Amino acid sequence: MSYSNKNFSQPSLLKPIIAVVAVLLVFGIIYSVSSSKPKTNQEADANNKETNKVKPTGLDLDKRVTNVKDVEEVVAKWIETNPQMVIDSIQKMQVKMMEEHSKNAQKNISSKKDDLLNDKTSPEYAPSGYDVTIVEFFDYSCGYCKKAQPTIEELVKSDSKVRIIYKDFPILGQISTEMAQVSIAVSLVEPKGFKKFHDALMSSNEKGKSGALKIAKSVGINTAKIEVALNNDKDKINKIIEKNITLGSSIGVNGTPGFVIGEDLIPGAVDISEFKAKIQALRDKK
Repeated sequence: MSYSNKNFSQPSLLKPIIAVVAVLLVFGIIYSVSSSKPKTNQEADANNKETNKVKPTGLDLDKRVTNVKDVEEVVAKWIETNPQMVIDSIQKMQVKMMEEHSKNAQKNISSKKDDLLNDKTSPEYAPSGYDVTIVEFFDYSCGYCKKAQPTIEELVKSDSKVRIIYKDFPILGQISTEMAQVSIAVSLVEPKGFKKFHDALMSSNEKGKSGALKIAKSVGINTAKIEVALNNDKDKINKIIEKNITLGSSIGVNGTPGFVIGEDLIPGAVDISEFKAKIQALRDKK
């Protein structure tokens, strides 16, 4: 006989519900930390069939549930016995949310193509005859952006028809903003030297305005001109940053790095094979 709810009033459900939600949040955090990439729905379903059968809690099935403590005991014991079911449930929810996020991103990217691809205020690396464009939203303080940098360099060396559009997206505080301001000033004053500056700064551990100017000087850029631009074009530079953040946010960029290829948004640092697959898929459509 299963647990009965005789003599158990509805208001007393509040505490057990809160307890369940708290436990689910804990499992959600554990899962998010331990998994860098969620499984697909197919993978999750396969996992469920193999490992996620409901296991008995060992509690007395004839015991009557009469108070909050009894409910909490049942919930806690069930979760303790069947943790994988909770994790898989959160996993499925995460996959569904990511799929929905991807659909919304594609829809918004389609409507923002001109801002993404034809914005003259954004520096770019554009080899002759390019046929694919990658738009990168980045923050010079972002460790994942730095991790992605060698992949991007390898990609442009191995594929001579890839254009990169650079969009400063400083979201990690004042230091990030200062480096973005210097970056944009470099693109305004010496656009031909921007890529060399960008690659060097992204590959360094320099921080803030002084660090960015140090890198600019090391790659042969006239820092006196950059200082003048930082003062005289301050409003213009800040408006470019604001525009980039507004644009990125509108297409689903909520962290860095974020890459746009065609109508796909790729969040985070990924390996070169994923870039090449997206690029080839885009070329196949042409």
